[in-house]
Amino acid sequence: MSRNRMKNSQSLHWMGVVKWVLISCVVAGLGLVYMLCKNQNLHLAAQTLTLQKQLATIEKRNKELNGDLESLKTIKRLTAKLKEVHSDLVYVNDPSVTLVLLEQNPHAFAARMGTAPKPAMSVNSTIVTSVTPAATR
Repeated sequence: MSRNRMKNSQSLHWMGVVKWVLISCVVAGLGLVYMLCKNQNLHLAAQTLTLQKQLATIEKRNKELNGDLESLKTIKRLTAKLKEVHSDLVYVNDPSVTLVLLEQNPHAFAARMGTAPKPAMSVNSTIVTSVTPAATR
């Protein structure tokens, strides 16, 4: 008879309550993890946007500098820069320059190879390059 009273009593079944408490804790934990990941994703998206803007400005500046470099490589720009710094250098393809190859001058070729000492500049030294003035052409 005591068994029937236990079966029909108003007592709580603790195992069922514990099971639902654990399920609700797992669902709450998963929701919290989802919100943290979503928040981190939003912050990373903002950082990605700023980095993309920085990359675009760097690429733009790189194109500008590349254009400046190409303009510095032109013959007119090189000759103007050489005149500006009062340099004796001349452009290789300049028609006023006569080049003598090292193979044509054996002493200069030997000095270049290191087999003969380089002579000091004197009146009798050979001219490797010569520049003719533009007015005498």
